[in-house]
Amino acid sequence: MGATNCPETPRQKMIQMMYLVYTAMLALNVSANILDAFVVVDDTLVTSTTNATHQNKSDYSWFEAQKTLLGEAKIHDAYTNAQKLKKETNDMVKFIENMRRELIYAVDGDTLAEVVNDQGQKVKVPKTVSTITKKDNFDIPTDFMIRQGNAEKLKKKINEYKANILKLAKPADREGLKRAIGLDVDVKYKKEGDSQTWEEHNFDHIIAAASVTLLNKMTGEVRNAESTMLNYLKASISADDFKFDHVEGRAIPKSQVVFTGDSYEADIIVAAYDSKTNPEVWYKMGADTLTEAGIGGATRLVGENGVVKLKLGAGGVGDSKFAGLIKVIGPDGQPKYYGFKDKYTVLKPSATIAADKMNVLYAGIANPISVSGVGSGKISVSFPGCNLSSTGTNTYNVSVPAGLIGKTVTASVTSDGKNMGSTVFRVKKVPNPRAVLGANIRGGKRAKAELLANPMIRATMGEDFAYDLKWSVNSFRVIFVSKGMEDPAMVCQGGTLSEAVKAKIQKSSANTVIYFTDIKVSSEAGPRTLDEFSVRIR
Repeated sequence: MGATNCPETPRQKMIQMMYLVYTAMLALNVSANILDAFVVVDDTLVTSTTNATHQNKSDYSWFEAQKTLLGEAKIHDAYTNAQKLKKETNDMVKFIENMRRELIYAVDGDTLAEVVNDQGQKVKVPKTVSTITKKDNFDIPTDFMIRQGNAEKLKKKINEYKANILKLAKPADREGLKRAIGLDVDVKYKKEGDSQTWEEHNFDHIIAAASVTLLNKMTGEVRNAESTMLNYLKASISADDFKFDHVEGRAIPKSQVVFTGDSYEADIIVAAYDSKTNPEVWYKMGADTLTEAGIGGATRLVGENGVVKLKLGAGGVGDSKFAGLIKVIGPDGQPKYYGFKDKYTVLKPSATIAADKMNVLYAGIANPISVSGVGSGKISVSFPGCNLSSTGTNTYNVSVPAGLIGKTVTASVTSDGKNMGSTVFRVKKVPNPRAVLGANIRGGKRAKAELLANPMIRATMGEDFAYDLKWSVNSFRVIFVSKGMEDPAMVCQGGTLSEAVKAKIQKSSANTVIYFTDIKVSSEAGPRTLDEFSVRIR
């Protein structure tokens, strides 16, 4: 750059401008390897956050179990603070996730990406770092996070969240928890001798892939802070003054019936109880809650060795629910009541046997199908490219277009949103029916009287075709051949022999051959022309 008393020449200005452009191009030249690295890091962060969320959910279930085990009064403060922690954390996570979606929308103009699922269908899913198209753009993220003040809003929200959850701890414990929680955003950074705020350090001139990854990292840090506070609140509960003499692990399953492709889920807890007492239990079928005032109309059970066993008969098929109360004598000698409820589904025992090589759908007709063994949930059946209509409870008609002949259709079933399985069907063309005269006349030597007693053409599918498919005969031609001489063809409309054909049969001599040809029929499977057949007059 020229001195003040030595003005720059036009050439110097041009060179300086070219240098600035070159520097900017270098700054924008983010390699594909770096972008791919952000995708890997982001996927890892999402997985880690998901695991932390599941663990925290299990800890909240632990609080619910302790409320029943130790009494609501004993764990009231810890339980209440745990519920406050859950709300504060969920609100904070929601705030970050909304900001992440808004940032992706600002960068790409859309928050959804089109992908191909396991069934080969194109579906829309929320965008992640891997599906953002403008991963290396830094101007839009900088404008959104810095110029529009969103980074500052995020910083303020994090500080509020941290302060609110620390209030759930005893004053003497807050300083140590503050260091364990982290989430430090009131810090300064040094860059080339200058001081940077937390907002500038993390979001100023940072590419979109990095900005979205940092927001996902922040979500994970919030879930880790939640976990730290949950462990603290759990440690604040003591059962020393409650009388119990037996502790054991228990698995509480969400369901003991698991379909193929689904997952078995259970809460694993430590249960403590007094084996020297016999608690009393009341339960009522069909109820959502049971209060002390309603015990009179409930069924009473008495425990043994501290445990009450509940056994319910599985009657009619469908969903059932029940609610009840557990009566336990507390440390003060007073009875305490704890509510519980649950639900279950009764399925009819069934077995479905299918010939794997015989799964066939015929194009152009209504193919009846039924779905079984999926419980009582809301059923959804999918036949891609086909027309599906309900005919009853879990029964349907499937119409397949002719364009799928020779191909396969993969049908899938879901129940309450869960994938229950799929079946591959081969699509075939409906075979041609067989034309016969009257009852079942086709070929051979026949008496005139027999032919005249069966004066109609019929089209039948035969015993091997399982569908009740009806065919209409639209027209056919009749040709008489006697002593090697062929008479002109006689056309019959509909399926009945014309009077002229009947008269011709009456006058024909022995060994005259009668050909029934150009037989045109139709059904819901469409129009067809059937093979000819012949008979000989004896």
